[in-house]
Amino acid sequence: MRSTPNALLCSLFALGLALSAAAQDKILLMNGELIQAKVLGQSTLEVRYLETRKNGSVKERAEPTESVFSVTDSLGHERVWYFYDTVFGNDLTIDQMRWFLKGEQDARAGYKPLWPMVGSFAVGAGLTIGLNLETNALFIPPVMAGVMSLPRVHVTPGSITDPLMEGDEYYATGYARVGRSKRVIRSMIAAFAGVVTGLAVRQLIINPNMDYE
Repeated sequence: MRSTPNALLCSLFALGLALSAAAQDKILLMNGELIQAKVLGQSTLEVRYLETRKNGSVKERAEPTESVFSVTDSLGHERVWYFYDTVFGNDLTIDQMRWFLKGEQDARAGYKPLWPMVGSFAVGAGLTIGLNLETNALFIPPVMAGVMSLPRVHVTPGSITDPLMEGDEYYATGYARVGRSKRVIRSMIAAFAGVVTGLAVRQLIINPNMDYE
């Protein structure tokens, strides 16, 4: 059966609508986060967009333009909102800030502070058990978080998305910023888990056995 011209036009129109609905714009925030959504409008005050939630519902949201680095439409055209001006505290050029944000993105996606977490858990559990701490053990997690904010952040192998970024100071600074935050938060959680484990071992195993001696 041959398709009529009208049927063909309707099919092409429906295909165009489907592709338009699937097309997503990209909003790159100053903290390195990337929002994929349908941008409704941009101004010097805010960027408004439609966000599709996991349940399929759509909600209109907005980001202050000062929090946005750039907006890239579905065709790949980018509009950069960030500007270099030391008076406003924007000390990096556009290209330098782009590398900085890349570092933040890679750290957010690939940095894994495994050994700091293991060490924090061990310290939390060890001190709680060894010193027979109770309420004082709650001071261990924030102390460990403070300690973990000091060492240098090392790039997790394989987390660099572009080999050309390796060794760039601005990329490294952005990576360290997010990486240090992740290490502090996760180390504090691990230390708290260690404290809970230590208290459980003390109360359920060690102390009851000591009472029988």
